[in-house]
Amino acid sequence: MTIDMRPYAEPADLQRILDLKRICTIPENMYDAPTLSELRALLAPLPQDPAAERPSWRDEQGTVIGHLYRRARTQQATMLWVEADGTPVAYALIAPPSTALTFQVHPQAHGRGLETQILAWAIAGAQEQVRQRERTFSLWCRCHESETEWRALLEGAGFRPLPARDLRLARSLDIPLPVAHLPAGFVLRGGVYGEGSEQYQELHRAVFDGIGIGLDYHQSPAYEPDLDVIAVDAAGAFAAFCLCELHQVTDSHSEYTVGEIGVIGTRPTHQRRGLGRALLLTGMHRLKERGATSVFLETEQAETPALRLFTSLGFQRVSACQWMTKDVVPHR
Repeated sequence: MTIDMRPYAEPADLQRILDLKRICTIPENMYDAPTLSELRALLAPLPQDPAAERPSWRDEQGTVIGHLYRRARTQQATMLWVEADGTPVAYALIAPPSTALTFQVHPQAHGRGLETQILAWAIAGAQEQVRQRERTFSLWCRCHESETEWRALLEGAGFRPLPARDLRLARSLDIPLPVAHLPAGFVLRGGVYGEGSEQYQELHRAVFDGIGIGLDYHQSPAYEPDLDVIAVDAAGAFAAFCLCELHQVTDSHSEYTVGEIGVIGTRPTHQRRGLGRALLLTGMHRLKERGATSVFLETEQAETPALRLFTSLGFQRVSACQWMTKDVVPHR
């Protein structure tokens, strides 16, 4: 049976993609981004104003509305592969500002060359970005341990693995949580706003070797300040943080509310005081209060203090994965 590729085009496509994600979900990929709730947000119809002479992602002053712009860009970079009767058997997307390819192929459609078509589509899109911007475009993709054929396909297309592998860990929140004890001399703050953004960025750079954090998420409707837990020392400096999020995930049986520990870190000068444990537990308690039945996170697959902290609090391995990347460069 013929399979055609077409762009994401109508509201009904959202439900088709969600249904396909449910069919394709196994324990190894249940928490893969974009989650069910993220797909609903990214692929929801954009607000329409026929009288407006501006894109839906700009306000009346012409300022870009970040979350709407990301939604528009994602929908432009989403493709479906459908059979003659319109039934989708695969989808793929790249959700800016990320340049990571994510996709799902119906289990009964494996072996029909769809993965090859998806990869060719993604590389062609990267080449077009390079042509328009005249600078290198790095395309990324994740491989779970079991996805040996996909990894071989990526390697054959010139993708290279990153040195480090990632572990995904999860913990049920039905199991009682220890009490969170914040060390003396610190107070908790929930979220960052205009006046705290630079301190937040500076803390992130101190924790992650000079790497800053994009604040698009913090300026979107999805951001929940009470789930962004920050420890502040007596001098008013940001000492540690734990950014948590709520998601909806799915499997073939049902949908579940889960929590994610998105980013956690402590300033080097404030380490070994119990701040990481206190903020992690605080975040987990808040996620549970908001209805999460489990919590997941990702960390480097190495014997690190972070991994020891997570396992000491009951996190268990769900899967391991390898990020692969390919630089598409301008023709000279």
